[in-house]
Amino acid sequence: HSDYLSFIGSGNECIGSPVYFFFKLGTAQLTDKSQLVNLDELARVTKKYGLSVTVAGAADAATGTADINNKLSASRADYIATELRRRGVTVENMTKVCQGGISNYVPTEANRHTKVILYMK
Repeated sequence: HSDYLSFIGSGNECIGSPVYFFFKLGTAQLTDKSQLVNLDELARVTKKYGLSVTVAGAADAATGTADINNKLSASRADYIATELRRRGVTVENMTKVCQGGISNYVPTEANRHTKVILYMK
């Protein structure tokens, strides 16, 4: 128990599992607006426990050029970060990362995402 708290307390390890938000091809538009409910809870927990947040945008490497995918992953990260700020998460507690085009997951559509990762400060 104390080893785990030391482990996550380092600020280098994700608390729990990342939360993924999925987007329509070539856009920063969520595939389903019901995903926004996850932002409410992420913001609540972040504020309550004083956590830091990493927002990592990604695009599907199988479609688009590197330039297009870099811009798209940034737009997706910006969208989620803006929604978290609207819910009261401060910019000081947030880091944005753009992964560009990736091919980590099957089906290909799973690569069109932004993930939110929570950390202890």
